[in-house]
Amino acid sequence: MEQPQLGLKISELRKQKGLTQEELVEQCNINVRTLQRIESGEVSPRSYTVKTILSALDYDYETLQEINANTATKISPIAPKEVKSIHTLLTVALVSGILLLIAAVFEGIGDYVRFEDDELMYGKWGHFTIKMLVLIFNVLFIYGFLISGKLLKNYLMKIASVLIIIALLAFYTYDIISIFYDTLNFEVVILAESIGFGALGILFGISILKSGKLIRTSAFAAGGVELLMSFCLLTVFLSPVALFLFFPAVILEVVLLYKIITLVKEQM
Repeated sequence: MEQPQLGLKISELRKQKGLTQEELVEQCNINVRTLQRIESGEVSPRSYTVKTILSALDYDYETLQEINANTATKISPIAPKEVKSIHTLLTVALVSGILLLIAAVFEGIGDYVRFEDDELMYGKWGHFTIKMLVLIFNVLFIYGFLISGKLLKNYLMKIASVLIIIALLAFYTYDIISIFYDTLNFEVVILAESIGFGALGILFGISILKSGKLIRTSAFAAGGVELLMSFCLLTVFLSPVALFLFFPAVILEVVLLYKIITLVKEQM
């Protein structure tokens, strides 16, 4: 168990035994100042010291380890009035991720024809509709990770999510405008988009890996594929490979959101 929870637990056990700090240290062969710093969470004691203190308090060290293992799968406490709304938002994000997979297929085919043959196979308004749907689903999906970053106390995930949402709005705004007006060279924008989302995707992938202690296998799988896909985008010449990795990456991230939704549901 990490600080400050460890210190609070020791303090709680000591008071339950009716011991003062001075009485406890006499049984543990440590000084009062050390115990005070442990209980206040200022220092992280060695396992030997923890075992000695717990032994004096007639508390099993293994029980403390089991509590720690169970706590590691929990998310930050949510106010009762907010649990339902957070659960709903994360569910919307999860469904948006699934819909994104479907819309991305049509977008990918349309962009390929536009790039190769310089024509809009769905027509201007059809292309516009698909782009808008992909943008909406994408933003809602990433917003789910912005919420998750807060729940998991993963500040890197929060930062990466905000940057990705900004980048999505910027690139898709240009993309939609380019349907109706001649703007910058389409190939140049695709190049900038590949490098930009590649760099942000690496940041996002690392943030997912950082949540591995809480969600373990799902986080490592999703983060690993996200990093691989983003690296391919960043190199540009491997970007076609990234298109194929996009689908397993989103699927694994949807599974990750489902795991987080399950943790939120436990607090309902």
